[in-house]
Amino acid sequence: MPEKRPKLLCPKCGATMNHHAEKIVFPLDPREAARADPAFGGLVEEFHSCPNCGNSETREATGSFHA
Repeated sequence: MPEKRPKLLCPKCGATMNHHAEKIVFPLDPREAARADPAFGGLVEEFHSCPNCGNSETREATGSFHA
């Protein structure tokens, strides 16, 4: 089971952001490639949006996404 992470706070207004999705982002440089998940061929990022001001943010996902 993926680890439970703290909710992301909006850096613009401080509200708790809503988690919407995970997306595979393909590495653009060797440093990102070293962190890439071999099962996906890229990095898994979480996408969040703020219900208060509409700002959107991403962060690298952690935990296991393998079945």
